[in-house]
Amino acid sequence: MPEDNLKQRHQGSILQAGWKINFSFGIKEDIEYLEYYAMHRMTNDRHMRIYENGEKEHLECLEPPLEYSPAIDERQREHNQHNRRVREELSYKGLL
Repeated sequence: MPEDNLKQRHQGSILQAGWKINFSFGIKEDIEYLEYYAMHRMTNDRHMRIYENGEKEHLECLEPPLEYSPAIDERQREHNQHNRRVREELSYKGLL
């Protein structure tokens, strides 16, 4: 992580070895945390929050695309709704 971002608690990104990791800082219940969203085209995304006390919280990620089906079924609708909601949340936080 870039040292200036860490010192000043500024959000930013890291691009390395095929990964794009967007991160930001925040406070929840008086405990500071680092939140990140990590993406790599060869694996599933990761979304974590790491608190200053060492506690880790797994957060929702975008789901990978489903196999194509000419009929849009309930699973496809749920998948699309989930990804829309998570994308909006990540965008709002500046992590996407």
